Amino acid sequence: MIAPVDVTNIRIETDRLILRPWQESDLADFNEYAKVDGVGQMCGWTPHKSMEESRTILEMFIGEKKTLALELKETGKVIGSIGLEEREETLDVPENYRGREIGYVLSKDYWGRGLMPEAVKAVINYCFRRLDYDYLTCGHFLWNDQSRRVVEKCGFQYIKDIIHQTRFGTQEPTKLYILENVCKHITAPFDVTAHRIETERLVLRPLQEDDLQEYHKIVTTPEIADMSGWLCSPSLEETRKRLQKDISRKETFAVTLKENGAMVGTFSLQARFWEDYPIDHTLHGREFGYDLMKPYWGRGLMPEAVKAVTAYCFETLGFDFVTCGYFLRNARSARVVEKCGFAYLFESSCKMETGVTERIPTYILYRSR
Repeated sequence: MIAPVDVTNIRIETDRLILRPWQESDLADFNEYAKVDGVGQMCGWTPHKSMEESRTILEMFIGEKKTLALELKETGKVIGSIGLEEREETLDVPENYRGREIGYVLSKDYWGRGLMPEAVKAVINYCFRRLDYDYLTCGHFLWNDQSRRVVEKCGFQYIKDIIHQTRFGTQEPTKLYILENVCKHITAPFDVTAHRIETERLVLRPLQEDDLQEYHKIVTTPEIADMSGWLCSPSLEETRKRLQKDISRKETFAVTLKENGAMVGTFSLQARFWEDYPIDHTLHGREFGYDLMKPYWGRGLMPEAVKAVTAYCFETLGFDFVTCGYFLRNARSARVVEKCGFAYLFESSCKMETGVTERIPTYILYRSR
């Protein structure tokens, strides 16, 4: 199934590139590389013969809203493009899977620098994490070894040979590849609005807009922000936007005290990009994330919540596993994970909202069979 796409508001940054919608002011840069012999033929079109031809195609890019310009960060120059195209081919994927085909071109002056794999990987990441695609395809003409190397570096798997009809009337033998969003299907389905969990001292219920004041206390506490990797909210209005975003994701509980209903923290069952997790990709689960207001630290409330949510995930929701990670320097979260019986899985590093790169050990707990 062809997935919808609109690149109007998409902006993706890599180490060396900015991927963004095309603009009329890109015309000269576009024509500069599109008129060079040997560039367009890689993708099935002939070199542009005039500025007007480039203008017509640029207007098509802008109007169709499916092609991104590749801007080189250091100069601001546009040096290529990546499109999310339609490919009407029979694929061995479920009928309800949604995806598109990645097509790309790069100025001849910048070949051999690893820029296209960098760009393609970034688009894959965006399509799988943000657009929720189930798969992407990519093809290259039989003789195009440069594109073949890009496809292989980006993890695509060969599926079949096809014949591609080019824009200048030729038929090119083409190898077609696919990359499935395996990680999406590891994430177990979950909608917090349908669930409520009780423990001896707590009630976990869906986060709601009435929680704004208590939520604001959490996101403005420096010690909590420091151990979560985000910046303290600068205002109540910014907190409101953040709360609304969390509510819309439908994965976060408000942690409340049973005795008086006061909100004391949050608990999320988060989707993750599971590609780097050394787990069986036929299993299904989610990752825990939680925060607790400072006055309630040291009372055993979070281990109580974690144990209850774990049991609910396994016994009611049928998850195969749950994971939990924390900053290596976070001794409190380490004790929670230890008390709840999680086993060490792996360690990774991640650059946080604060700009600091944190080492994150991740732990896992499997459902008993």
